[in-house]
Amino acid sequence: MMTVQELRALSMRLTETFFCKQVGPFVLVQKPPSPVMAQLAMKMGAARTTMARDVPSLERQQVALWLHFDTLTVATLPPVVGQDVLTVGRQPDCDLVVNEPSVSKRHAKLCWWGESKGCTLVDLKSSNGTFVNARELESGGELHLRDGDLLGFGDATFAYLLAPSFYAKMKRVSP
Repeated sequence: MMTVQELRALSMRLTETFFCKQVGPFVLVQKPPSPVMAQLAMKMGAARTTMARDVPSLERQQVALWLHFDTLTVATLPPVVGQDVLTVGRQPDCDLVVNEPSVSKRHAKLCWWGESKGCTLVDLKSSNGTFVNARELESGGELHLRDGDLLGFGDATFAYLLAPSFYAKMKRVSP
């Protein structure tokens, strides 16, 4: 994973069109997990998932993300072309591996339906829930995502940004 600051430095030499083509149609950005929690998740392996803390309010999550924008990490996802499904979980074979004890082995999936239809988030009957803007999806439920939504996989919070929005945000925030 790269930080926003590192991506900003790379993007300075790229046009928006080229940048968006390289990162794909959307990005997921998050506050880096604490090293202690990442280590605990790795030690747990196949053990049962547990929630580490109460979920902070939506407003607190948004403020925390945007105040420290440069230090956020950008999730590296495989190229998304046309219709594609990306899995999120603790397992090493997931497209987005989240080393957080509250994340299930196979927690959720992001379904990209193309530029015109966008993306949906599907909970894979996770132990600790999948959230969109602090609202829990029904177990196995699906929801269409909008630019700027906050996604929660157990205790891990990500911001879902369409690539052009992410590019514009990097240009607006001074390094």
